[in-house]
Formats: sequence, structure tokens, C-alpha cells
Amino acid sequence: MTQIKTKTGDSTLDAADILKSKLQQVGLELVHQFYIMVKTARIYEPSNDNYIRQIEKFTDCLENAFKSAGGVSVSSTEGYLFFSDLRLRISIDGYIASKAVQETFDRLEISGLKFKANFTAEILSKVFRIVANIPPTEEEDNLQIFKHELETAEIDCLEIIPITSISTSSSKPKTIKQKKRLAKQNFFGAINAVSEIVGQSSVREELSVARVKRVVHALVDQILNDESYLLELTALKDFDDYTFVHSVNVSIFAVTVGLRLGFTRPMLAEIGFAALFHDIGKLMIPKDLLNKPGALDKVDWEQMREHPVHGVRLLGNTMALDSHTARAMLVAFEHHKNLDGSGYPYINRTEEINLYSRIVAICDCFDALTSGRKYQREKLGLDSTIREIQKLAGTKFDPLLIKVFTNIVGVYPAGSLLLLDTGELAYVLSSDPEDIFRPRVKIIANTSGVLAKPFVVELTEKSANSDTYLRNVVKVVDAQKYNIDISPYILAEE
Repeated sequence: MTQIKTKTGDSTLDAADILKSKLQQVGLELVHQFYIMVKTARIYEPSNDNYIRQIEKFTDCLENAFKSAGGVSVSSTEGYLFFSDLRLRISIDGYIASKAVQETFDRLEISGLKFKANFTAEILSKVFRIVANIPPTEEEDNLQIFKHELETAEIDCLEIIPITSISTSSSKPKTIKQKKRLAKQNFFGAINAVSEIVGQSSVREELSVARVKRVVHALVDQILNDESYLLELTALKDFDDYTFVHSVNVSIFAVTVGLRLGFTRPMLAEIGFAALFHDIGKLMIPKDLLNKPGALDKVDWEQMREHPVHGVRLLGNTMALDSHTARAMLVAFEHHKNLDGSGYPYINRTEEINLYSRIVAICDCFDALTSGRKYQREKLGLDSTIREIQKLAGTKFDPLLIKVFTNIVGVYPAGSLLLLDTGELAYVLSSDPEDIFRPRVKIIANTSGVLAKPFVVELTEKSANSDTYLRNVVKVVDAQKYNIDISPYILAEE
């Protein structure tokens, strides 16, 4: 195989590796400009200077892609984006664009688009106008609408890549109702699996964790497809047994952070598994201490701080040693170690905390503070918790990971109840990674009272006649104070 020297003169790279690296860059640029173009087409008319500038940029990107790769396609399968046959490695900076492109394909009910060389800027402009005007709801037959619009406009410079051509899952949920139903199935299935495995752990026999691994893979698959529905379910806090739900919530958050960091599927499965068992050592803590109301005293905390060591021993004694168990043992031991060397358990040496442990530490803290453990004085609001965690950047938590986590949950995390300047009351469904101050919400009441049919809106939506937002957040409302229960809305079928 041909080898080419690098500028250092000391090492060599295969020509194939250099080509692959170049194609990665070309593919990422094409995806980014595709995202920009769809967004531009939704805001501006084709005569607008910014629209014209962006369509020219996309045309240039596409021309460059044909020069570099010959055939050009962008497609999505199993949560990953592909440029032709090359899987794109998405960085944190590129996550928003890649996710938006995948959501566009989902909305069109396609796997992707294959471009032909007979394109022009004028034809591509028509394509993006069509894409931007397809109804946002997934309940419509958007694939047929898309095909009809392309045929009507006589566009022949691209081919639709149908879902069945690259997806092995014929049962992949398409509608919002199907996605929510699957999310609930996976969420409560994970809770049941953890409760069963914890019950087995208490008798100190070797555990069969095959079911837990299947549950974790189901969570990973759903997060790769669309994390928003599982993140919404983490807002459910009022369960009889907090421990199991907490473990599942932390697993969901940790896998989502891993996805934003570019983890591979096996890595996502490992961190999801480890997060499920990060607190398993609490099985060895007396129940009356775990359920003790009010603040813990010094003796209580000494016992509580032993649970990471208990967790390592319990996992080592009851699980077959493989990569999943090894990661889980490490996370169980380290998830209360702080970035500045403080925390517990104390060890007389300084070593960098494992990345998985640093991720789980943030997820654990966020869910614990918003759930209101027995020994905490009070439950913090979701928005207040984010601010408290951000204050600990660089001392307790990794600053970069806090930025990633904040981008996921937003300034107003899922489940936050908001009063809008329209007089409407809404709870947060998911954060908008492009503008974390303007989440996706569901309106449940207005000045006339509770709505019979709540509806979903994007707080990024602007007036058609001006550049002003249709709705703005006035303040966060304490749902408990006003005796408002959002659980029925979260669990309701769309």
C-alpha cells in the first residue's frame, strides 16, 4: 500500500487514511451546510441576500464533494450519519448540525438523500424550499408529500434513500406516539431490570446480567434515535423506590453525554451499564440510614461514604469479570471523587479520575438534587440545580463535561414548569441545543384555565412579520407550591 510521509518526517500515513480523513472533512462540511440551508429556507425567502449566499455555499460544498468522492449521499442509520459509505465522526461542535439533519430525515420519513451531478444552485434552492415546508408533525404521510413535491417541481438531481434500504429495523418507531410508547417501555423495563438484579445482589449469588445488558442496549438504541423522549421521562420523580429510578435516570443522562462526546455504540453500552450500578454499594448501608429524614450527622456520613467501596466488592463478588463489570467497578468507586482531589473514598495517591466516572458524577448529582433524597434538607428546582452544578466547575466537576451536560438539559431542564409572557403555563419537553434558553414546551394552561388539549410549541418560533419571539419565559413556577402534577402529561399518549 502506498505510504506518504508526514511533515514530521518520522512517521508515515497510508494514502487510504489520508483520503479517509479528507472525506471526513468534506462530509462534515456538507452536513453542516445542509443544516444551515434548511434553517435558512425556513426563515428567508429565496430573494433574500442571506438565502442566496447560503445556497451558493451549499452548491460549492456539493461541487467539492463530487470532486472528492465521486458519488455523493448523506444518510442516517441507527443514530449515525454517513457520507456516502463513510461513517462521519461527529465532534461536540458538530453535534447540533448532525442531529438537525437526522431529525430532518426522520421528518421526511427517509434514510437520506443521494445527489446527482446535474444539480444547479437554482434546483437546489427548490429542494430546500420543499424540505423546509414539509409539515413538522410526524403523524402526516410526509414521505409521499416529499415525493409529490419533488415530482411537481421536476427535480431529478437527487434520489431518496428509503429507510428499508439501509435499516435492519422494520419496526423502527416513526410517529410521536410510537416513540413515546417505546420510551416508556424501555424506561420502566430498565427500572424493573435493575430492581430484579438488586434483589439478586442482596443474596450474594453470582448474577446473570444478560437482561440488564439488553435493557441498556435498548436505552442506547433509543437515545441514538432520539434522546428527547427518555430525557422527558427523567422528570418523573415521585416513585416509591427512589433508588431504582435514580439509577435509570443517571444511565440515561450518562449515555446521552457519551453520545455528545462521540462515544461508539460499545462505549455507550459500557457507560450505560456502569451508571446503572454506580450506587449498588448502598445495598450494604442500613435502610433506616438511607431513609433517615433530615440531615445526617458525622457518624451517619461516615457510614454513607463507605458505599463506593461496598459497590466495588459487591460487583466483584457477584458478576463475571468482563469489560462491563470492570467499568462498573471503577465508576462505583470513583463517582464521589472530585476533580480537585477531594471527595471520597480517600486514597493516598493522585490519579486522574476516569472519564466515565466524571460523567456519572455530574449525572448523579443533578438527579439526586432534583429528586430530593431523604437526607437532603429540600428538593432543588431543576433550573437552580443547573446553576449549583455550574458553580462547581473546576473543583468538583469537569468544566467541559458540565458544558456538554448543560447543553443537553438546557437552562430549563425537562419537567420544568414555566410561566410565559402570553399568560400560558407550559412544562419543558426538551432543550433546544442551539438555544438552551428557549426549550421545546407543552402548553397545558392559559389565562382561561387548564387546556383540554395541551399542545407543543417551540420557544424559538418567531413572528412571521417581525423578528420577535412569539413567546418568552417570564419565570420558573414551583409545581409543588401550586399543587400541579405534570406526570399525567408526561405519561399521556399523544
